[in-house]
Amino acid sequence: MKKWLLLVGVAVLLLSDMAVLCAAAAEDMFTKVKISLSSINPPNFRNTSSNGTPSTSASWRNKWLVITVDYTPVAPKSMRNAWINDVDMTVRAVFNGQSDEKSRAFYFSGVSRFWTVPLDGRKHIATMMIPPQLLDRYLPSSGSASTVNTGSTFTIEVLFQDRAGTVIGRGYYGKRGLSDAECADYFAKLNGGVVTEISGAILPRNETPWAFLNIDEYDLLKSGGSAGAREK
Repeated sequence: MKKWLLLVGVAVLLLSDMAVLCAAAAEDMFTKVKISLSSINPPNFRNTSSNGTPSTSASWRNKWLVITVDYTPVAPKSMRNAWINDVDMTVRAVFNGQSDEKSRAFYFSGVSRFWTVPLDGRKHIATMMIPPQLLDRYLPSSGSASTVNTGSTFTIEVLFQDRAGTVIGRGYYGKRGLSDAECADYFAKLNGGVVTEISGAILPRNETPWAFLNIDEYDLLKSGGSAGAREK
C-alpha cells in the first residue's frame, strides 16, 4: 500500500512539473537567439576505395552555407535541473533566386529535431547547412557557380517549438531595419504561397558531412529532421 502511494505521489509530482513547463511554453524558454552565416568547405573524408570516382564538378561548386544558431534555454523560476523533450528548430531563409531563367522569390526551409534539451541557462549552439548544389540551382549565378553574400542574400527566421507546436523562442537575421514583430508578420505571410518554398533544403547537422564531428558539443538530434513531419 505504501509503495503504491509512493508511486502515485511521484506521478502527481511529475504531472505537476509538466504543467509548469506547459504554462511556461507561452513565454520564451529559448532566449538570446542569435543567427550567423558562414560559407565553408565540407570535411575531407578521403575515399581510399578503388571504385571511388572523383566529382568532376567539385572545382566549381560553391561552399556549403552554414547557419549557426546560438540560444540559451531557461527554466521556469520554480524549477531546477529541468529538461524539455521533442523540441523542433525550424529555419526559413528567404532570397531572390532564379529558376528556368526567371527571377523569383524563394525560401529554403528545414527542421532540426532535438531529443531533449537541458534548460540550464547556458549558451547552446546548433548548426544547419544548405548544400552547394541547391545554392547553385536556385541562386543567381556568377561565372560557373552561385554567389552567396552572407550579409545580404538571405533573410532568416528561426523558430523553436515544443511538441505541441507552441513557439518557445525565435530569432531573425537580415531584418533590414524591421522589428522582431514586423519580421514575424513578414514570415507569417509566406504561408499564403506568395513565395515558393523549397522544403527540406536546409539540412540538420546530422544529415550533413559534419554529422559525427564534435558531436558532444551539440544538443542530441533525432533522425529525419529535415524531411520528417511533426509527430502528433
